[in-house]
Amino acid sequence: MEFLARISQDGGLNFGDHEKVRFKQYLRDHSDALLKISPVLPESRKLRRFYHGAVLPLWAFLDCKDYRSAEVLADLHEVAKVEFNGHIIEVGGKPFKIGKSTRDGALREYVERVIEYLVDSYGIDPSQVLDPDKYKYFVQAIFMHGQYEDYISYLIAEGRLKRVVQ
Repeated sequence: MEFLARISQDGGLNFGDHEKVRFKQYLRDHSDALLKISPVLPESRKLRRFYHGAVLPLWAFLDCKDYRSAEVLADLHEVAKVEFNGHIIEVGGKPFKIGKSTRDGALREYVERVIEYLVDSYGIDPSQVLDPDKYKYFVQAIFMHGQYEDYISYLIAEGRLKRVVQ
């Protein structure tokens, strides 16, 4: 069961009228239940910008690669397409794994799988370094005013990301 709510300025949850009734009923019926609350990622075009502007550069940074290099980011994207959105085809009787397109509505799940990999492999806290709202704030309020040239530099300056020592 899912419930939709927005985070309010004071740190609470704002439910619509119908959602509030459903949520309260669920709480009454399942008083000892464990809830998992996850942010909803932004929609497709915004999500694609978030993926290319935050997720891939963070992956490159965590893997001690040049996170500013378009070639490095393109290579990681190709790896991710095969690893997190791939399927097997047979050619000449031999199986090959290839990456599928995310244009068919699979983008959200694909990005979630990449983020899960970063959490599992590098121990990141996505609420600190891959929060879509914080990335949006960076793009609109920080980057557009020339304070930092990229999201990774901003995260380091904010103390949310530590420099990786090789």
